Amino acid sequence: MSRAVAIVSPRFDAIWFVGPGVVAAIGALAIARFAEPGQSLGLVGWIALVLLVDVAHVWATLYRTYLDPGARVHHRRRIWLIPALVAWFGVLLHLESPVAFWTVMAYLAIFHFIMQHVGFAMMYARKGAESDFDRRLIKMAVWAATAAPVVWWHGNLPRAFAWFSADDLITGLPAEIGTAALVLEVAVLATFCVRRVQLRRAGVRNPMVAALVLVPALNWYLGIVAFDDDRIFTLTNVLMHGVPYLALVWIAGGRRTVTRWSTRRAATPGVWALLSVYVGGLVILATVEEALWDRLIWHDHSAVFGAPIHLEHPLTTAIVVALLSVPQTTHYLLDRWIWRVGPDNPELAAELAGDRGDRGS
Repeated sequence: MSRAVAIVSPRFDAIWFVGPGVVAAIGALAIARFAEPGQSLGLVGWIALVLLVDVAHVWATLYRTYLDPGARVHHRRRIWLIPALVAWFGVLLHLESPVAFWTVMAYLAIFHFIMQHVGFAMMYARKGAESDFDRRLIKMAVWAATAAPVVWWHGNLPRAFAWFSADDLITGLPAEIGTAALVLEVAVLATFCVRRVQLRRAGVRNPMVAALVLVPALNWYLGIVAFDDDRIFTLTNVLMHGVPYLALVWIAGGRRTVTRWSTRRAATPGVWALLSVYVGGLVILATVEEALWDRLIWHDHSAVFGAPIHLEHPLTTAIVVALLSVPQTTHYLLDRWIWRVGPDNPELAAELAGDRGDRGS
């Protein structure tokens, strides 16, 4: 019987790549059962989920790009051209229509979130040397599990939650199409589950593939379809996306970069000190970004970030919004290249080689 596939170790992988989705699903059910309906996320929830996870994980891309000497060589055109282009087109689009700007951002984000689920599942499919048929089925299952609830969402607008802002999704899809998408999802996931049982009986042990398909399926259903609650949507949307990404960057670039900085000044510190530097830098950057967003654009947390600054001219607003969106949009686009094993990422294959055991990675 084959050994279970792991990137770091079975325990690490389960805790950091699947665990956040399990916690999110349990939290969603707890909110639905015990919390007062219709309430907001609250300041503490916003800080924990949006600032410390959602925004911070965007900045983690720095460790695989601008802070990595090799990446600055292999991706030198992309890491400078992409931010410049998205800033330029962002200004033009926001000037034309703020609604259109946030609509484009919403669909780009949805695609990015889905592709992250695909990427995680395929990481284990490749490492487990699964067949071409099974890889295609895995991709199909992830897309069915995530895109079907989004299609249903389009057919059942408005909801109590939005991706970025109200009316950022295109309306007009018949509700029947959304229902049909969910039926198709069930059929695809059933086929996927039957195939995983067949493989398990044949001695193929790759449980992370099943977990990385079914846990996202549960969360996207709970957050979009089952409950009409902004807290549940945010929890299921953010936790399962941001925390695994932070963990992946840590093992594939983050720890290496922080260790390189530390050894220039003193002996290599322990793992907790390295983690403190890794996470602390991201929290600082996320806080600065959110302070700018809040004071200049959203004006939601004046008690935390100070009195709002009101921008009067549309051009000024467009420039500010476009520039503040650059880290997020750049993160969405650069992920297309920085996670591909090959000549552009020469150290990635070794970092994702796995079989390290439980030694504090």
